[in-house]
Amino acid sequence: MITLDSCHSRWEFDTERRRFRRVLRGPEMELRTVTTEWRPYHELQVDEGSDSFVVVLNEAGTRMLRSWRHLDAGCPNCGSATGELTAEEVASAAARPAI
Repeated sequence: MITLDSCHSRWEFDTERRRFRRVLRGPEMELRTVTTEWRPYHELQVDEGSDSFVVVLNEAGTRMLRSWRHLDAGCPNCGSATGELTAEEVASAAARPAI
C-alpha cells in the first residue's frame, strides 16, 4: 500500500491489485468517513521535485488524474496547514456517486 495526502483527500494505492481509492479529509470528516470505490489504475508517477503525482488510468496513457501532495507547514497548494471543507461540500461529496 502507498498512501499520499493531497489537500482534501487521502489517496490509497493498493499496488498489488493495481487499484486506488480516495478518502476525503477535513474537519467535518472526523464525524464520518467518505470514501470512493476502488478503481483500477495502470501506473502511479510521483514527482519528488514538485510534490505532484499522476495516476495513469489506462495503458494508453490518455486518461490521467493529477494532484499535489499536501504539505503540513504552509502548504503552497491550499494556502493553509490543513484542508477544510464546509458542511455543504461534505454533504455534496457524500451524495455524489463514487468516482
